[in-house]
Parts: sequence; C-alpha cells; structure tokens
Amino acid sequence: MELISSALLSIYLARPDLQAAFDPVTYRAVAGSSAGLMLDLADWAERYGWREHQALASYAPEPGTAIPVRRGAREVESQIGARAYTVLDRATGELLTVKREHLLWPVASLTKLATASVVLDYGVPMGTMAEVLNSDHVGGARLSVNNGDTLSVSDLFVATLVASANNAANALARTTGLSKEAFVSAMNAQARRLNLSRTQFVEPSGIEPGNVSTPLEMARLARDAFSRETVRSTTTTATKYVQVASTGAQKKMINTNWMLWKPQYDDLWVTAGKTGYLDESGWNLAVSVRPNQNDERELLIVLFGAVSRSGSFQDAERLARWAWDVYEWRFPQSSS
Repeated sequence: MELISSALLSIYLARPDLQAAFDPVTYRAVAGSSAGLMLDLADWAERYGWREHQALASYAPEPGTAIPVRRGAREVESQIGARAYTVLDRATGELLTVKREHLLWPVASLTKLATASVVLDYGVPMGTMAEVLNSDHVGGARLSVNNGDTLSVSDLFVATLVASANNAANALARTTGLSKEAFVSAMNAQARRLNLSRTQFVEPSGIEPGNVSTPLEMARLARDAFSRETVRSTTTTATKYVQVASTGAQKKMINTNWMLWKPQYDDLWVTAGKTGYLDESGWNLAVSVRPNQNDERELLIVLFGAVSRSGSFQDAERLARWAWDVYEWRFPQSSS
C-alpha cells in the first residue's frame, strides 16, 4: 500500500488540524505540533485515522487484531542500558515506549535489512550463482572464501542476514546488476519511499558509520523488511550451512542474534531480527518477538548503542516483558 493514498490526501486537505501537524509537501510530522511521536500522515492514518474515517479502512489492522491499551504505570527506562530505543506493536504500529527516538545514530549491520529489501525488490532469482570477490571484503565479519568463489543468491542471503558477513552483503548487492553507487541510490530511494527523511545509506554492508537512522525511522524500515517472507525466514534461522558451489565446500553460519539459540531466551518466540555493531555505534538490534508462538502480541523493538552484545538482548527482553506486563491487548468494540 502506498503511504499516502488518495483517500488520505482528501481527508488531509479537508482538515486544518492535520495540515497543522503534517507538512503539506512531505506529509512528515511538524516538530512541536500535535503529531507528537508520529513520523508522518501515514502514521496518523494507521493509528487513528481508520477509526475516524471509513475511507481509511485500508490503514486499519487486519480484522480480529487486538489493540494495545496501557493499564500499568511502571516505567522501564532505568533498567535499560541502550542509548536509545523504540518499542511498537507490530500489528498496529502503535508506539508503546521510546527513548531518544530521534537520535541520529550509525546503524551498523542493520543496514543489511535495506540491502536485502532492495535485492528482493529487484527480483533476483534465489538460484542465481554469484561471485564473491576480494574487493567485497571491507573489514568486519566475512564469509571465508577465495576470490571468485561462487554461491547461490539464497546462500548469500543466509551469509548476509544470519552471519552478518560484510563481503556477502556486497556480493548480494551486486547480483542486482547495479554498480555500488547505483545500489546505494536504490537503498536511499527505498528510505524516501518510506518517508524516512533522516535515514541515509553510503554502502550496503553497514561497515561505514555514515549509514545512519533514528530509532523511530529504523522501526519503520525494519517493519517493512520483516514483512517480507524471505527476510523473516532467513533471520530466524539459528544455524545453517551454505555451499560454495565452485569448490563444494560447506560453511556453517551461526546467527548473530543470540535470542534465537541461547537457552535463556527459550521462552521467547523470535519472528525476525538483525544485529549490528561498530565501534562508533555500540551494539544495535532490531527484533520482533512474541511471548510464545501462538500469542499474537508481537512487538518490534529497535535499540541503539547497547553497552555489550549480551546487553542488547537483555535490554530487548526487558523491554518486551515490560510491554506485555503494562499493556493489555483489547479487541475494538464493534460498531454494529
């Protein structure tokens, strides 16, 4: 669905209150206005507009979706070591808590979510074979292969999103047939389509601190990426072997997201996720979790600048358990 539909635009033009809250050109929230924590007009439609206007039914949650309603006053910020974070209800987009949600921050390997999304948008067949070149190695985590070794696009997705290999991400980007510069332009065009005004990418792997976003904007980007089945299924793979087609060698990929396989997180159900680290950023995380497989209270958590790898997962768990404790998910009252 396009962010700003014709129906939403018509309602916007008829309501001075919305025009005061959202810019008439970009439809982004006006600082200091009643827009509050909303990113843009589409946020308003998704959270509130569909309840007020039948014409905005396309922005409503799926039928039968419960809506989070706060019932407790307990705070969580004092328990969280991360520099900044957002927690939202995945189904409705409702923000449940934030800290420094507008902080511009190096996103590190969360960049790979944008890389994967662009490759999927270009429809590159998963069975396509692609070379990994020495020039793809830019430092940081890497897939241990020789110059010119070939892997399938499917296996490059695994190496990129499971093991967070930077050379795999660069090779994956090249499967689109785009130059690096053109691919980065496509990443930034994707951010603009999502109306993310402060998100900027400079290369596909996340190794450069010039890849930046805010917790609020990264939550929208991650929500979009996690809506893609390939991203969900790949990022929830705990371990997998990929095959180097040119040599027959197999390489074991272990997911950098400990919440998938560390026993202390066995009572959480992870539905998607990606980690990131740079010296400049600390430990970043974007993850979707449920209390268990059958519980639909799914949260999307984005946090920047945790003090350690283990701390990022502990922070995410604390935020999730806090949200499930202080919010109650209620079904909307029928209008009939």
